[in-house]
Amino acid sequence: MIATMRTKFGPVIIGGIVAVVAAVFIFYGIFMPGKGQGSMGSNAAGSVNGEPISYSEFSRALTQRIEFFKSMMGGKVDEEQLAQFKIREAVFQDLAQRKLTVQIAKKEGFYPSVEEIREQIVGMDVFKKDGHFDKVLYKNVLTNNQYTPTRFEDLVGQDLAEKSFRNYLTNLALVSPDSVEQDLKDAKERRKLKYVYLDTEAVRKTFPKEMKPEELNKSVTEKIEQLAQSVSPLLTAGQDKKIDALLKEFNLKTKTSDWLSAQSDYIAGVGSIHSAHQELFALKKGDNAKKFSLIGGTLIAVAAEVENFDPAKITEKDRLDTRSKLQNQKQNEIMGELMKYWTKNASISRNDGIVVGQQKGAANPVGLDQ
Repeated sequence: MIATMRTKFGPVIIGGIVAVVAAVFIFYGIFMPGKGQGSMGSNAAGSVNGEPISYSEFSRALTQRIEFFKSMMGGKVDEEQLAQFKIREAVFQDLAQRKLTVQIAKKEGFYPSVEEIREQIVGMDVFKKDGHFDKVLYKNVLTNNQYTPTRFEDLVGQDLAEKSFRNYLTNLALVSPDSVEQDLKDAKERRKLKYVYLDTEAVRKTFPKEMKPEELNKSVTEKIEQLAQSVSPLLTAGQDKKIDALLKEFNLKTKTSDWLSAQSDYIAGVGSIHSAHQELFALKKGDNAKKFSLIGGTLIAVAAEVENFDPAKITEKDRLDTRSKLQNQKQNEIMGELMKYWTKNASISRNDGIVVGQQKGAANPVGLDQ
């Protein structure tokens, strides 16, 4: 399998997969007083190659995800929001991906020995009393959280197998020094833009609503072009007050962006600058104002401040952090294709009665993108 993956993706690409799945922390909900799951029923949420994803697994992971969303949304998440963001489906997908990853890891010989699993468990603080592993405490904690020692040890083994497999793939990752330096240059070479954004909708609002659509669109386009021709020389000359007076009726004015790097793709209040990215970062201080057509309007900009890349100011930590970031980007780039490769012959089914709350019945075959 590994040899086949190398042939298909190449050692550099496959090496980028450090975190090939969004792993669900298997110990969530364990070792926490009052967090016992109680009787959850025997129906599985689904299966991967015949290996079930239990109701217990799914419930714990869903609880974790809901708590995360609560922390982001002021402490409240209702069923409508869960459905809107497809939280339940996403949790199942993560569990299925992780289970498939563990299966591959086992197949490739990354499953830990009994001794390694034991060492991992004995080292967990939650099972220690007076600084030492306590077997009675161990069994009590597992019992209180509806785990048998066999089941818990299997989960620890799966977690170690997945980590070992990821570490193996990480060691294959190669990020060239040139790539690191180029990324640092893109991040550190910055500029602030002084600009005017002629928002199409803001200009449209100044025309009578009774106008026919075709006539209105033509008039708005002509007006924006007229304004752009007037604003460009004024912006080049730094005559902000004249620009602001000219644009007062449209509630528009001259602004200066925050520091932008070659990796920036957005300006607050303007939106995406992706389509004009390359030309914007070719602007030099003192250049004439240039006009850029964006999705929601027209941007006219000059370089207000420019900060050039200075290799002498780059630390070793900068390089290490950048290398790590580039590795993570490689992981994300091939995530979809790698999962397709792994799931080509996999059998994955989902019990929608449990996962999405539909009427219980037979599990349905699904792909990991559902």
